[in-house]
Amino acid sequence: MKERNLNADLIRCVAVFSVVSVHFLLNTGFYGITVVGKKMLAMCMFRSFFMTCVPMFLVLTGYLMNQKTLSRRYYKGILKTLEIYVLASIACLLYKKYVMGNTVTLQTAILDILNYKGANYAWYVEMYIGLFFMIPFLNLAYHGLKSKREKQILVLTMISLTMLPKILNNFNLVTEGWWLLPSSSKDYNKLVPGFFTSLYPVTYYFIGAYLREYDIKIKKKLNLLLLILAVAVFGTYNFYRSYGVDFIWGSNCSWGGENLITTVLLFVLLLHVKIDKWPSIIKKALVYLSGISFGLYLVSWIADQIVYHGFLEVYVPEAGDRLYYFPIVIPCVFLLSALGSSILYLVRSVAGKAIPSIVHLTNKSL
Repeated sequence: MKERNLNADLIRCVAVFSVVSVHFLLNTGFYGITVVGKKMLAMCMFRSFFMTCVPMFLVLTGYLMNQKTLSRRYYKGILKTLEIYVLASIACLLYKKYVMGNTVTLQTAILDILNYKGANYAWYVEMYIGLFFMIPFLNLAYHGLKSKREKQILVLTMISLTMLPKILNNFNLVTEGWWLLPSSSKDYNKLVPGFFTSLYPVTYYFIGAYLREYDIKIKKKLNLLLLILAVAVFGTYNFYRSYGVDFIWGSNCSWGGENLITTVLLFVLLLHVKIDKWPSIIKKALVYLSGISFGLYLVSWIADQIVYHGFLEVYVPEAGDRLYYFPIVIPCVFLLSALGSSILYLVRSVAGKAIPSIVHLTNKSL
């Protein structure tokens, strides 16, 4: 029996915790607060670190699935993802109808599920489905290359096409004095072709495949130092780019931009954490949370509504003051989301056993 990769579980847990953490900014009103002062500088760094969430999932996908091949069994693997998505969507729609008082009919519910709007954070599902169907062909392309050098060129080519433009096409080289206050203008000049930037998930996938095959290692202290430095530099830079106005979510700090660097550094660091001697209960918790992480991510929207809009906004009306509550609020949202996800997986498990039994009894009676 193949030994379980606990480091992959750790990475998945950190990634889903990062999702909950970066949504803290979304739900506290961070993006509507003027970017000035030490508090906002710290929160810009906070954002730079936790924006590794989605990229970490994508790199992990490449790390774990780079040996998958075309087969009927492979394509059946998408069913669990779709089942959890539908259950999470139903949960979110029920919350909207019976708690928020929104109008939800059977027709609108079906359309919302098909449009990936049933669960409000389901954009990732739509993206992942496309990536899932490409994976066997991406693997053929990757493993079809003959040498490490060729695979490095593939990764660098994808970075150049999908990520470099997000960083380089983000400067105003025409407006005089723009560098003194970059928030004064959002008009930027294109320096490199940027047509393929939306393919960044494929780039992260190939990075994961490369890390699996060649197991890049960095001394832990150096790795941690580089990660802290990257977060500090990118956070400060985004503070500077948005200074004096609401936070500017430019292409440089979106998925596939500067977080390429922080993601790889964090991924490599977590990949080589020595977990073998950790207490058994912590290992079991990692495995369990890793197993329900997808559902946790999707139903975290419900936890956000309860914690942020049901409590935090009521008792802390000033958006700037809410930012101080992240050590309390984020764990609460995470645990509540984990509880909701556990229920989803339990429902799926029960339904998976009950439906075949009902079908069998029906056929027998006929």
